[in-house]
Amino acid sequence: MSFFDKFKAGVTEAGNKAKTVVEVNRLKLQNSGKQSEIDKQYQSMGKMLFEATLQGSPLQADAYAVNMSRILALKAEIEANLEQISALGDVKICKGCNSSVPADARFCPNCGHTFEAPREP
Repeated sequence: MSFFDKFKAGVTEAGNKAKTVVEVNRLKLQNSGKQSEIDKQYQSMGKMLFEATLQGSPLQADAYAVNMSRILALKAEIEANLEQISALGDVKICKGCNSSVPADARFCPNCGHTFEAPREP
């Protein structure tokens, strides 16, 4: 293999890694936005509870059902993005703190979350 062939292969590999990094960062940015939306839904539910308590009336489940379904949908989307991130690289995402951790790690260095050991076939 000539020098130029090796150089070309290296450039191609670097390009592929850059694409992967861009995709991972895009998914992380999406997750950040989804988490912000979840926080807004929680705030809305808290406001409903506060106002109902001030009025002395119990908060009915149908009043916040839309918020709950939106939160559950957003959490499912975040989980799907985390799975995509894991599939793209040699990292896994900690479910405790959402940080990137090397695929072979047994504990998260940020929060201490324990990862399940891969099961033997």
